[in-house]
Amino acid sequence: MATSIASLKRTLRLPDLILLNIVAVYTPNTLAQNIQLGKLGILIWALGILAFMWPYGTAISQLSRLVPREGGVYAWTQLAFGNFHGFICGWCYWVNTFLYVPSVFLGIAAIISLLGGAQTAWLNEQRLAICLISIGTLWISALIHVRGLQHGKWLQNIGAFGRLSMAGAILLAAVWKLAETGIDPGNGTGLNSILGPSQGVGDLSAASTGSPAELDLWRRLALWPFTLNALVGLDLGAAMSDEADAPARDIPRSLLVGGLAVGLCYLLTYGALLIIGYNETNVIYGHILAVNSVIARPDHALTALLGGVIIIVELLGLLGSGAAWLAAPARVPFAIGIDRYLPRIFANVHPRFGTPYVALFVQAGVATGLILVNIYGATLQEAYLALLGGSIVLVMVTYLYLFAAWQRLLRQHNSGSLTASLLSGIGIIATAVGIGACFIPPPVIAGIVGFELKIVGSVAVMLIGGILVFRWKVREA
Repeated sequence: MATSIASLKRTLRLPDLILLNIVAVYTPNTLAQNIQLGKLGILIWALGILAFMWPYGTAISQLSRLVPREGGVYAWTQLAFGNFHGFICGWCYWVNTFLYVPSVFLGIAAIISLLGGAQTAWLNEQRLAICLISIGTLWISALIHVRGLQHGKWLQNIGAFGRLSMAGAILLAAVWKLAETGIDPGNGTGLNSILGPSQGVGDLSAASTGSPAELDLWRRLALWPFTLNALVGLDLGAAMSDEADAPARDIPRSLLVGGLAVGLCYLLTYGALLIIGYNETNVIYGHILAVNSVIARPDHALTALLGGVIIIVELLGLLGSGAAWLAAPARVPFAIGIDRYLPRIFANVHPRFGTPYVALFVQAGVATGLILVNIYGATLQEAYLALLGGSIVLVMVTYLYLFAAWQRLLRQHNSGSLTASLLSGIGIIATAVGIGACFIPPPVIAGIVGFELKIVGSVAVMLIGGILVFRWKVREA
């Protein structure tokens, strides 16, 4: 065990960890998923930040300071509850990325279809083109990370700047809209008229779901898991603790800076999209269409160029996000392989590059297969949501373990407090509600039966597969 861990290279510094938090967590396309909630969505985002992100970030920060371990959540759950629970937690965390990573790279294919306007729109409907683009970018990211985290981290860092630039573009579009519309409350053109009754709770769903009344309580609840999922990713740095310069010092600092940045980005850009008032709820690139509906004018060369830049910025953000979620979770099967609950080959470190290359290759290979399976017989949007829904269930199981392990390990280290206990309980409730709501089809889904089968099937296969692997390795030992 010591040999494998020692051969990893410490290449992540504090700025890298901060940017990793931003690119992994801030996902602007989630704004389009939740825009159907209207002004209520601001409260939902605030609730998600307070009830989930705050407890979650605090847990990662305290555990990284107390017991920094490669594998992060897996290692902490194993320490708190033993090998079986540690394995199930790590397995859910890892295989979640099998489902989530394809959704990111499918998103890249969708964004590329916007680059040439009508001339490239056909890419969004051609399964072969979608597969080539998404699988190609997936493997490029995997190979760069196999060459070393010192190279791969630049994908994340550049992607983080892409994410921040996208947030800036959304805010710019809102200011632009206000400047054009005017803010004089006396003439009926103030913020209330822009955010007014025509864009109240649920009304923005009319473009894709018909009447506002169709977005009932259950359909609104179906959007809660997407809010929670948009706030996960703060643990990626902790999963690579033995590749950070000073994990016990830098990871908590990066969580404070990165977490605050992400929370502000979500609240500000969601409010900005309400000001823009664009009735577009495409879950992959609705936010881009909203921004470009204000900024990019076909009859003006400069603004048309700016619209293209915004699309490229989003591509950079998606590439960085996909790379982050491909690379960091690979450290979990690496740690499980060291403990011999996965085949020992997973613990191998590349002799030249110092990376867990086997886990990276396996992850990229499985993600490739899932892209192919989910593209067949589904629209791009439905494939994206089915993959995303299944991944949310699995990753939320991981965070239930995290909150419970947090409390047990704090007690073991005599570091428990009433605040930590309260935050842990709040986090568990928010997470459990999120898991249940995953099985409610979002408003944009038409084929409900197929959607449910994809989610239930993918989650069941992954969980049963994990239990069988654990039993096999225990018997083998």
